[in-house]
Amino acid sequence: MLRTTIMAAADTVLLFDAGAGTAQGGRVTQEDRYVLLFPDQFPAKTTDKIALFGVYDGHGSDMVSEHVRQHLPNLLSSRPEFEDGDYETAIAKAFEDEDSILLENVMSNDTEPIVSGSTVTICIVNLTKGVLVSGNVGDSPVLFAERDPATEKLISLEHLSKAHKPSAPSERRRIEDAGGAVHNYTGTPRVGTLNMSRALGDLQYKNPVNTLDINGSAKSRRANAAAPEDRGNFLSNKPHLRTVQLKKDSRYVLLCCTDGVSDITDDKLLMDHVMKEFMRGQRATDIAKQVTSLTAGRPESDNSTCVLAFLDGINS
Repeated sequence: MLRTTIMAAADTVLLFDAGAGTAQGGRVTQEDRYVLLFPDQFPAKTTDKIALFGVYDGHGSDMVSEHVRQHLPNLLSSRPEFEDGDYETAIAKAFEDEDSILLENVMSNDTEPIVSGSTVTICIVNLTKGVLVSGNVGDSPVLFAERDPATEKLISLEHLSKAHKPSAPSERRRIEDAGGAVHNYTGTPRVGTLNMSRALGDLQYKNPVNTLDINGSAKSRRANAAAPEDRGNFLSNKPHLRTVQLKKDSRYVLLCCTDGVSDITDDKLLMDHVMKEFMRGQRATDIAKQVTSLTAGRPESDNSTCVLAFLDGINS
């Protein structure tokens, strides 16, 4: 059913429709999670209309992606920076808060966050002020497109996210400065077992767990180039952040997905498909489910998750 929003005169954009789809694919378990919160669901102490969209691609298990799903919206909305409208700082601090809670779990003898982690990609949309802020760690992308109000054709398409990979010169340098090492394992540059350089969880690659030398496996030792007392955070929880000012006379498409979708599709072809189905009258949920069904239906496919939103300026 199409979700509608009662729009005050001061609002800049209307959340025309939003939905999500997720599929297990060829994996033994489903470790993806997502967030899709409409303004009447978001736990914010504000009169502004705020929506939250995002995807979490778990690895090692679904423990961290599920924990993030349950806790991050409240961590985010309770930050004083969020109440002040400083969404970029609020996202960065909320990511730190989430890792701190996971570390507390480890200290209470729940060792799973040591070897389990998740990418995190979220988008805050303040519909009243017309501001979109994205933050991500890992490699789950955000595609953002502007639509022509007259024809619904795409005017522009860009990534608001950044893929954090150990092979990137800046990431490799940061890892090595922290006493870590990047190795080419199974044909892919990795930090230990991970093919990404930023994530939540995975506390074996972060202080203080990283200094304890509790990981005896060969795969874990590959991450270490320094003595325990000299190690910093090989894996970072610092997000890439983007702020976009939305206009009253424009229309937009926002798509967040896990790499089960992005690794086997072209950005332009994917968004063209989304707009084709939208013009045929398909709802956002149906389109997102179609995308994940198609990508997860391939042989040896990954978990696939897609969150999709259509935003219309009030004068478009």
